[in-house]
Amino acid sequence: MQAKDQEVRSAYASAHAQLLAGQFAQARRTATEALKTDGPSAGNFLVLGQAHAAEDDDDHDDRAEAAYQEGLEAFPDDLDLLAAYAELCLRSDYLDRPARHRRGPELTERLRELAPGSNQAVRIEQIAAGRAVKGPRPPSPVRTQTHDARLVLAAVGDPASAAARARAYGQGRPGDDRLATLAETLTALAGPGRAPLRWMVRFPLHTLLIRAALCIVVLLAVPALQWNSWVRMLVIVAVIPAALLQALLRRARHRADTRPSVAHAEPVGVPDFPVLPPVPASSRRETVMAGLVLAAVLSALVGSGIWSYHQYAAYPRYTVAAPDRLRGYERLENTPVQLLVEGAMSETMAGSGATSFTYVYGKKEEQLPAITVIGAVGDFHDMTPDALGAIQDGLQLGLSSTDLTTGKAWSADPGRLGGTMRCLSYQAMGSQQVNACTWGDKGSVGTVLSPGSGRGLEAAADLARAVREAVLHQEAPANFA
Repeated sequence: MQAKDQEVRSAYASAHAQLLAGQFAQARRTATEALKTDGPSAGNFLVLGQAHAAEDDDDHDDRAEAAYQEGLEAFPDDLDLLAAYAELCLRSDYLDRPARHRRGPELTERLRELAPGSNQAVRIEQIAAGRAVKGPRPPSPVRTQTHDARLVLAAVGDPASAAARARAYGQGRPGDDRLATLAETLTALAGPGRAPLRWMVRFPLHTLLIRAALCIVVLLAVPALQWNSWVRMLVIVAVIPAALLQALLRRARHRADTRPSVAHAEPVGVPDFPVLPPVPASSRRETVMAGLVLAAVLSALVGSGIWSYHQYAAYPRYTVAAPDRLRGYERLENTPVQLLVEGAMSETMAGSGATSFTYVYGKKEEQLPAITVIGAVGDFHDMTPDALGAIQDGLQLGLSSTDLTTGKAWSADPGRLGGTMRCLSYQAMGSQQVNACTWGDKGSVGTVLSPGSGRGLEAAADLARAVREAVLHQEAPANFA
């Protein structure tokens, strides 16, 4: 019986030492094996729960609670188990774990009843009152991993040699989780094509700044150079290496945690291996730099979005003033065609905020239209080549429905006012050819109708450009096309 008690105490001492050394996974294994082989032990239940709680993870917190509850079933009056379980409950989030949070006061009261004034009771009362001062948190597994890998890579140089030394050195310390994780990490980093990931481990601040600069440049270049919005997706190039590194580190930790138990063996022929010092906490410089980088990237993202939106929503302002004469024709007033089209345009643009116009040019003695310009000015910031194509398609469909024969359709140079221009020819009554050139930009849309001159299609587009530029006068010239 005495020998068994000594084994239980020895197992607890080993598990507790591993817990203090930050070897949480090994501490859990040691405590679990002792509970299976030696039976219930308050100390081993305590270490098992604390090793889970130290991971600061919801799943581990659930397992810590299960360990404390199982321990208290066997040892209901153990002060350390009560105190540890009470602390877990009091520090839990009421919204995430309301039932656990409510157990905190009950366990605190139980401690007061069993041992008023004890160290355990005083500490839990301080936590319950919000006066407890928490000690420094242990470094995260990722920080420990990268710190150790950076130290050994800098000392050894060659990644394959560093991985081999770490693995050989770890043979003499099979219970050292930190060394096992380091060996798995270095082995993974030594693989082919992993040089960028090794560089990220060795120079984290430099790579952070480079990746942040890449993100900022891409985000601001989109509106500055008026690229398509999908170009912003290139920032993924800066994120992918970090995601790959995190996945590599996670797999290395998993392999270290699930490695088979091996007997102690002294390493043979292993050169000097760097001593692994305690992992330092994040420095103020690191924290400030990370905050500045995050703020810069977020500012670039917001600024890029606002800038792009202003570019998208902006449109040129035009005033409409038609000349009295155009290409040898006089401006006609109140012709039947003008009155008919003006009425239709006013009805079409009603409620849109746009101002429509219709002008007819011809010979006054004949009162027949030779050139007709129909359009509107206002906010057309959604105008695109596809939208203009849809307008022309509608015109072509309307002409076809009136039994007029449509001819060639083509795209034309819009001229100095920019935007898009598309032209269409059709046979009017009397077999006369008519050209309809439609333009569209973010501030105007319109169509110029002119008779075929026999000088080719480009002459029709040239006339349409001249009419457009004669009628529209831009208030603030800019490239809004």
